[in-house]
Amino acid sequence: MSYILVVNIGSTSLKYRLLQMPGGDTLTRGYIERIGGAASPYSWQTGKHKGSCKLDTSQGTIQAISAMLDMLVKGAGATPPVLRDINEVAGVGFKVVHGGYSLRTSARITEHVLACMEDFSRVMPAHNPPYIQAIREFQRLLPDTPLVGAFETAFHRDMPDYASVYGLPYAWTEQLGVRRYGFHGASHRYVSERAAELHGHPLEDLRVLVCHLGGSSSLAAVQHGVCVATSMGFTTQSGLPMAKRSGDLDPFALPYLMEKTGKSLQEILDVLVTQSGLAGISGLSGDMRDLEEQEATNPRAHLAIAHFVHEIKKYLGAFAAVMNGLDVVAFTGGIGENSARIRRDVCADMDVLGIELDDRLNDNPDGERCISAPGSQVAVYRIPTNEEFIVARETLRCLAEQQGGTVSDYSSRN
Repeated sequence: MSYILVVNIGSTSLKYRLLQMPGGDTLTRGYIERIGGAASPYSWQTGKHKGSCKLDTSQGTIQAISAMLDMLVKGAGATPPVLRDINEVAGVGFKVVHGGYSLRTSARITEHVLACMEDFSRVMPAHNPPYIQAIREFQRLLPDTPLVGAFETAFHRDMPDYASVYGLPYAWTEQLGVRRYGFHGASHRYVSERAAELHGHPLEDLRVLVCHLGGSSSLAAVQHGVCVATSMGFTTQSGLPMAKRSGDLDPFALPYLMEKTGKSLQEILDVLVTQSGLAGISGLSGDMRDLEEQEATNPRAHLAIAHFVHEIKKYLGAFAAVMNGLDVVAFTGGIGENSARIRRDVCADMDVLGIELDDRLNDNPDGERCISAPGSQVAVYRIPTNEEFIVARETLRCLAEQQGGTVSDYSSRN
C-alpha cells in the first residue's frame, strides 16, 4: 500500500487528490482557485467531511501548496488529517503536459526533465511555466519525496509515424521534434480502459473513439489498445475549437491577420489562445452552459455550438475510417459528461456508422452508463474521467521500476 499525491496545476488554480494505491481509493481531494488574490476559494473533501475557506495566496502558488500540505497532516475544523507525517507520501505525481519528443512517458523529475519542459514553455505558456514553478516548490518543501511527471503525450507515443508526421521538411520533424503529439492522455487512457470494462470485451479487441470535451477538447482513436490518431497536434492549440482557443487554423492566416490588424505575431497568438474558440465565435462566453442558455435568442451562440458539433462529427467520421469502423464511442470531460444536448447532436444522423442514441438514457445525468439504443451497432457511453488515478498509477509504476521491482513489490515495501 502506498500513498500517492496527484497534483494538477493551472495558471491560477491547484487541484489535488491523495490516493491509496494500487487500489486507487481517494483519501482526500481539494481545489484552490483564483490563486494570486487575498481571498482565494479553497474547497476540500475527506471522506464524508467537506469544507471550504478563503486563503491568502497573494504570493502565488507557493502559499497554495503550503496550505494543501498543511491540510493533509493537520486537517481543518471538523475535517480530520489523513496523514500523521507528510513523509508518508510515497511520491507526488504531476499531470504535466509537454516535454517534447524525448519525454513521452512517465519520468522521475530531474533537472533534465525540467529543462525539456522549459524548452516548450513558449509554445505551452499556460501549462509548462506554472508546473515548473510548482515542481520547484515541491522540491524545496519535500526534498526527500520522489516527484514524477506523467506526460499527457505518453498515451499517444505509439501512433504510427504516418499519423504523427506533418508535411514539413523531415529535418524539422527529426531534429526539432515538430510533429503531432496529442494530449489529454490520462483521460483518453482511463476512459478507453473503462469503456472496454463496461462493454465486457478486452480493450485489445475493440475500436474505441474517446471524445474528451470540455474547456479543452480532443478526440482519440484507440484501436487494439493503441492510440492510432488524435485531434490535437504539436500543441494543445490545434484540433477542435475550445472554450477560448481557436483549434485548427490555416497558418497562412497569421501573416494576413498581422497585416490587416497591425498586431504583432505574439499579439495574434494571444488572441488565438484567450479570445477565440467558442468565446470568439459567440462573442458571449466559452462556457457551453452559457451558450446553451442563450442559443434561442443569440444567433452567434447557436453558431458556436453548431461549429463545435460539426468539428467533432468531422473528426469522428475520419477516425472511424482510420480504424475501419467503430465498436465504442465514449464521451467524457465537462461538456462530454454534462451536456446531453452535445452528445445528442454529435450522434444525430450517424446511422451510416451504426450509432443510435437512446434519448431517455442520454438525458439521465447520473454516473457512468451506456446511452446507446438497444439496436445500435456502436455502443455509446458517458464516462466521468479519472485522470488522477492514471497519474497515480503511472507514478507508482515509475517508482517501482526505478527500484528494480514490480508495483506490488514496491507497495508492500511502502
